Amino acid sequence: MFEKKMALPLMAVVSMLAACGGGDGASTPVTPVASATAAGKAVDGYLNGASALCDTNNNGVADAGEAVATTDAQGNFTFAPACSSTIVVSGGSSVDTGLPFKGTLKARAGSIVATPLTSLMVNAGMTAAQIASALGLPAGTDISMTDPMSNADLHKKTLAMQQIIQQVTDTLGALAQDSSPATIQAIYSQVAKAVATTLIAADPSAKLIDGGNSVSASLVSGIVQQSAANIAAASDVSLTAAKAGLGGFSANSVAALISGAIASQAEALTKTSDAGLLSLTGSLQSNPTIANAASGLAALLTGGVANKVDLTILGSALKQLSAADSGNDAAASAAMSSAIATQAQLAGVPAPAVVIGSWSQPTNYLAILNDSIEINGNVYTLKQFLSGVTLPRKPASTDTLSFAYKVIGSPIPRNAGGVMTTTVSLGVELTDTGNSGLVLQFIVDQAELSLDGNKQLSVSIPAGAKMYVFGKASGIAGANLTLTKISDNQFIQVVNNKLTVNTGIVLVHLLSQLQGQSSALLSNLKNLSGTFNTKFVVSNLNVRSETDKTGVKGLSVTVTGSGQPAVNGLGILGILTIP
Repeated sequence: MFEKKMALPLMAVVSMLAACGGGDGASTPVTPVASATAAGKAVDGYLNGASALCDTNNNGVADAGEAVATTDAQGNFTFAPACSSTIVVSGGSSVDTGLPFKGTLKARAGSIVATPLTSLMVNAGMTAAQIASALGLPAGTDISMTDPMSNADLHKKTLAMQQIIQQVTDTLGALAQDSSPATIQAIYSQVAKAVATTLIAADPSAKLIDGGNSVSASLVSGIVQQSAANIAAASDVSLTAAKAGLGGFSANSVAALISGAIASQAEALTKTSDAGLLSLTGSLQSNPTIANAASGLAALLTGGVANKVDLTILGSALKQLSAADSGNDAAASAAMSSAIATQAQLAGVPAPAVVIGSWSQPTNYLAILNDSIEINGNVYTLKQFLSGVTLPRKPASTDTLSFAYKVIGSPIPRNAGGVMTTTVSLGVELTDTGNSGLVLQFIVDQAELSLDGNKQLSVSIPAGAKMYVFGKASGIAGANLTLTKISDNQFIQVVNNKLTVNTGIVLVHLLSQLQGQSSALLSNLKNLSGTFNTKFVVSNLNVRSETDKTGVKGLSVTVTGSGQPAVNGLGILGILTIP
């Protein structure tokens, strides 16, 4: 396939288990600061809450001493001093669609934007001229120095490229039976490299996007096959399970099934009106039909049947099923059903038992039951929490916070021993909207989440896990804490997938640890009151609302001054008023 029991402030996050891109006009190139980037933008639609890393050792992860900046609502990030190394952007969510960004963007030092196109320059050394030619952009377009949101044509083609990369990624993750966010991000990086490799190797006359904004299904097919080859050859340990999971599939067969559909989706973006771009982007980026179809038809995509089947008709039907306006129409469904039966007979395997109409629905996630949060026994919907919840009294040592979950599919991948388990990082941030300037930030750097055979959730913390805390208030110097003994099960109970955090005990524990750090800050916490913007985030876990995506977004939490990388993942925003 491609301790101690937890008890901590941040289990508010676990308890949620993460309770959890255009414009017209001329392009606006900006002159770089020498060969370094002091400020830039992360764009797939502007990415809010993403982490921008100055990757000095080019390993793709934030190491001690490397600068990490968090993007604002316009995708802006700033480095001081300027970054003279590759910039790597991950996490956050698109301000256009509200959907989490699941991949990784890269840009060379000196770039003022990081986009799916600038990644091609880093991944395989493509030049701006080569990229402009391959995508049908005007000669002279410098994608590293142009904000796509200021140029309608570039914006659409940037989104088309993102659609190609993400759909190939999601499909390979589904076939590998590992769609955890960490694995998807690792696969995404290999697919982005495959795009660059495929375009460089192609005949210069063969355009991925031609002058008429048509997308080449043939080149998309090459990208799919090269992506599979990249994953098989990768040394990235986070791809170990995915490599094993994808090992039995024929890359040619997978490409034959999905390439036409992916090219069609990307072409819809390049050819849509400016007014319809936002709606279409959200619809296509949240459409799982292609990945679900590949997973459902996995038996027809193996190496053993590759030479026995013809996937042309299946690919044509999938192209129609995955179109934004198809609604899984009856003709495409009928064609798909007929083709499945025919190809299964040719392959000499039983016809896959699939429900075609379900392919448009998400799979493998934790659903927040009834889209609700329970505080001190009082139940509020996620929409109410987003609008603002007022507690009936001051905090007390008996306070609790609860979330219940419904397990859909297999939201946690299986390890080498077949156990469904994954390691996540957790983050919480509370910011007073009033005059106190009070800010509280928490990160737990690792927690182990598991599901047993009855799909019952459990949470534990390894002995080496740490909790990082930062607090400040107006006129008061910030205080940092690093807690190395996160104990014990008195803080949290898990019963029938309902996680209850004893938040009152958590606060008492925090106050005891702050003794001697800052008496003024301690006083603010002892008399905690006000209205707080509240953010809960978890990495590496797919969490959704039960009925829709309201309140569940791609977010980021950073603990100021800790040196700990930001936690990027799905999470919940809300407003909490404490009297």
